[in-house]
Amino acid sequence: MAAGVVAAVFGTLLHGQLLYVGSAAIPIGALGALVLAASLFLLSGLWARTVIQTAVAGAVAYGVVALISTSPKTLILTGASESAPGTALAGNLWLFGVLVVTLGTVVVGSIVLRPVGSAGRRT
Repeated sequence: MAAGVVAAVFGTLLHGQLLYVGSAAIPIGALGALVLAASLFLLSGLWARTVIQTAVAGAVAYGVVALISTSPKTLILTGASESAPGTALAGNLWLFGVLVVTLGTVVVGSIVLRPVGSAGRRT
């Protein structure tokens, strides 16, 4: 659960960083936040040696991010914004990307944690 909270808080702080190339805003903060979240989810599952822990960390992070996104302080800008399209894209990537990253890390964790058979091959 701690991995989920840490991923949600630090990812929310990081996701708004934008790299401007000409007039285009590239949401490098959101991508970095998703990499951070994936790393923490997978690490917690591998540490506990169960893919369920990976899913729990992702679910906690998604819940915390969802709560933060409904805050009146507007820490995560979602939807469409004509005044700040790069920031809105970063917010959407972060909010919905947590779910995608959770599913991906559960799949990777289940492959890595698959039992090894007697011939040394994964079964």
